[in-house]
Amino acid sequence: MAVLYRHRVEGMDAALYDQVSPNLLESLKQTPGFVYHVAFASPEGFTISEIWESREQHDEWFDNDVRGNVPAEIQVEAIDVHNIATS
Repeated sequence: MAVLYRHRVEGMDAALYDQVSPNLLESLKQTPGFVYHVAFASPEGFTISEIWESREQHDEWFDNDVRGNVPAEIQVEAIDVHNIATS
């Protein structure tokens, strides 16, 4: 079952996202199970939302590639997806 992840990063702004994201996005695009990524400013700081094919695929990538490479506290929320529609 697909899963929507919301990664909320307090204190992150677009400049910090732009600094840390290029290498992470290249890795992300090559990772099995990755479907979609979107990033936007939010009242709490910055939110990155992603859709993954499974929790295990996300968690492995997140633990190996994101933790330790993003200099901020990240709150992670996982939501089971009922349906995905694309163009």
